[in-house]
Amino acid sequence: LTTSWSAPGLTRSFAYKMRAMKSVQHMYDGKQTWNRDVQEATPEALIQSQMYTPEVLRSDNLTRNCHRLVVYGLNMPELLDRYAARAEELAAQLTPSQFSVILNSFARASHRHDKMLKTFSKRMIPRLPQFLPMDICQTCNAFAKLREHDEPLFRRLGTEMPHKLPLFEGFQLGKVANAFARLDVRDDLLFDDIADEIIRRPQELNHVDLLLVANAFGHFRMRHERLWPVLAEWLVQSHLDLEAQDIATVLNALSAVDFKHEELLQALLFSIAEEPLLSELKPASLGLALNALARLRWPPPNTEADTMLEALAKRAVALLGKFDSASITQLLHASALLRPLADNTDLMEGILERSRKLVPEFSAQSLSILVHSCARLQRRDVPLLTQVAKTATPKIKEFNPQALALMAHGFAKLEVRSEILFYLLAGDMVEKMPLFSGQGICMVLKAYAKLQINNQKLVQACKKHVRALADELTLQEIDAIEAGLRDL
Repeated sequence: LTTSWSAPGLTRSFAYKMRAMKSVQHMYDGKQTWNRDVQEATPEALIQSQMYTPEVLRSDNLTRNCHRLVVYGLNMPELLDRYAARAEELAAQLTPSQFSVILNSFARASHRHDKMLKTFSKRMIPRLPQFLPMDICQTCNAFAKLREHDEPLFRRLGTEMPHKLPLFEGFQLGKVANAFARLDVRDDLLFDDIADEIIRRPQELNHVDLLLVANAFGHFRMRHERLWPVLAEWLVQSHLDLEAQDIATVLNALSAVDFKHEELLQALLFSIAEEPLLSELKPASLGLALNALARLRWPPPNTEADTMLEALAKRAVALLGKFDSASITQLLHASALLRPLADNTDLMEGILERSRKLVPEFSAQSLSILVHSCARLQRRDVPLLTQVAKTATPKIKEFNPQALALMAHGFAKLEVRSEILFYLLAGDMVEKMPLFSGQGICMVLKAYAKLQINNQKLVQACKKHVRALADELTLQEIDAIEAGLRDL
């Protein structure tokens, strides 16, 4: 007997059905090969494929993949532009942490996308109360690295941060202060609150954080009476961790606020003047450090520190060929104020020789400092000063009142007469006379009187401005002005 399962017709029909199902499945698999590829792909391949298609990503994946792209070094300008375009589209949906992570990624890649930054700024301002300290820190740091001077955003951040500052970590305080300084956005109230937090818990700041804070307060010339002693004490403890460039930055910050801390200055000078930091000094750092010491009028003469200055002078001689116009000006100014540098004949001759080559590149401010320093050093280098006069002539409009006074005073002290230069200087002085101080007028009148250059327009402008400054002038300034007018 045969059952229904063993009937020939039924067996054959079942086999046909199975064959038909397999063929249909095969056709389906052939059309949808990508599905099988996705199932068989490794996680790394899937992640990488998402990285290169930002247009299909949502906010979470966009943020995550943007960060990975930069961290893994897979970023390209064209791809980052596509990420920026997608971030603009999703800006309304992004959370504070996503804003900060995307901005931080673009900052790490040094890739600037103006449209995205404008869109982010517009979307972030109403939501700043939701930003955590890390979000604020990363946002400020990213805008600073990308050089995006968005003052409305930073003003709003300045009002949002004070009540959150107790929640900031030490390194976050340093980065926020540094960001405001790099973008030159001054907020005295915010910096007072930052100073209070640092004074309350200085132990949370390492040497890098202390450096950033000192540089930021020095940039704005904020002489916070309680902050600087605290910074100095903790920098003394951590100065061995500083590199040569860092020491130059700290010295420059101290000179900007005219803060002298003998123990710190001695520790920094001895560190930078000895190996291994001495050989690491670059021309820019060396010029900055020596100029800062000169501005502080430190160290005093005939002390042990003179040996350290002599070591720095030898290093400067070895690097003279690499100094640019700004650094050579700083070095010359330092030599005019620090005796161990001025006594080094090789250094002084090398500075003047290097200056002759770089004079055409000097800015107006650098030209005035060059002439003033030569006058202090009594270096009457007529060929150099003639070259300075020719270079300064087309740049007269760029001189500020202080630079004009220093230029005239320096030429007069060295008894180098240039009719054309002094005529042009007088014309610019008349225009800028309301900005002159009493000391500046004294220097100008004394210079023109010594060279016997009588410019009536300048004299009348000086008399008029002296009347306006009558209540502010000291007796010494009044005597000097009267003597200058009498000699003219």
